[in-house]
Amino acid sequence: MRVAYLTVSLLAIGLTVRAQTPPQSIAHARDGRTVATLQSIDVVPLVNAPFSAEVSTEWTTILADGTGATVWNMRTIARDSTGRIFQERRFFSPDGNTVQPALRSLEYADPNRHEFYNCIVAEKTCYLTKYVRPALQAMPAGIGGLELCACASPQNAGVTITHEALGQKTVENLEATGSREITTLAAGKFGNEKAQPVVKEFWYSPQLGLNLITKRFDPRSGVQNFVVAKLSLNEPDANLFQPPAEYQVVRQVVERSGIPRAAH
Repeated sequence: MRVAYLTVSLLAIGLTVRAQTPPQSIAHARDGRTVATLQSIDVVPLVNAPFSAEVSTEWTTILADGTGATVWNMRTIARDSTGRIFQERRFFSPDGNTVQPALRSLEYADPNRHEFYNCIVAEKTCYLTKYVRPALQAMPAGIGGLELCACASPQNAGVTITHEALGQKTVENLEATGSREITTLAAGKFGNEKAQPVVKEFWYSPQLGLNLITKRFDPRSGVQNFVVAKLSLNEPDANLFQPPAEYQVVRQVVERSGIPRAAH
């Protein structure tokens, strides 16, 4: 009888100890994140071709299960007759096609003063660097000319590029020239097991030196569509090209060419 009582007592003590043992803790250091940057409509410093417009961007990434996730934004861009450029940069949002997302930054490029201001809204600070992209009196002609203004895709090793003419159509009351560019990335170019195509379609306005519509498919980043709308060819308000007076200006030594570089 005593043995049975002792066994029951020890079992009860064991259960009590087990119940009082704290759960195993979960701990880790702070995690990083993936940040994607999207370069959409490229505005060159072309003189005597003023405009203002709204650019809408639709970006669909392909998820692991094959479905898509789409975000949008809408932003203002402008250029005056001297080649000065203003661009808003806004965050993306799942409802960014109906509700304008918050401002991230304001950009001001002046090819005459060789100045580029990148004004971060959250900091109320403008970072000033040198802008060395020269003002253009006219857009270079042909594919060779596009390479001169860094408008064509770079011809790198392991890359094959073909072009196809798509004819003419009217976009925002301007004549636009269509073309398709197919870039084939060889196997192993970005860790890919087999060759992959990157397809881009452009509807280009010679008058503005601007792609009014751009459609991209890239296996690395998904589907991206850019459309210029609400286009005005009137001279924009000169105040649009002045950084906010209440922002602090920080001068930086880094030179900015204004020409987007290919990512590797």
